[in-house]
Amino acid sequence: HRAQPLFEGCGVCPPEPDIRFDLRGMAAGQARWRIGERPVLRFNLAMAEAETARFLAQTVPHEVAHLVTAACWRKTRPHGIEWQSVMRFFGAPADRCHTYRVPDATHRRQRRWTYTCGCQSHALSTTRHNRAQAGQVSYHCRRCGDRLRWDNGRAAG
Repeated sequence: HRAQPLFEGCGVCPPEPDIRFDLRGMAAGQARWRIGERPVLRFNLAMAEAETARFLAQTVPHEVAHLVTAACWRKTRPHGIEWQSVMRFFGAPADRCHTYRVPDATHRRQRRWTYTCGCQSHALSTTRHNRAQAGQVSYHCRRCGDRLRWDNGRAAG
């Protein structure tokens, strides 16, 4: 409701978002709005319960600002000047990341895969490992520039 003046100023009337409390892990919130679909605001219930006042003052406006920005300006940088201006309108800090304490039990860690180059070993996440194995990307060492190669026999620490 606080965003209504912004929507009116842009001449848009977005649909009411679907609000879910199904996020887990490190993310406090997420805003998604795909073309032709209803916008979705997802929140981490464990974080919301742990620090309710701060969550309502920071995370909720943060995610709503993403929807306002998408409705009024279409394509922008996720935390660009348009998003920052919406956060100022809400009177909320334009912080990109949260500082909530995350209990170990609430987030999962990806397995690490050992890759090597000409000068050292690298631990790649399962996501990056799968992309490399599928041939979608190749990763290179920032120090020596060599292409990273999977060391099939070693587990990352």
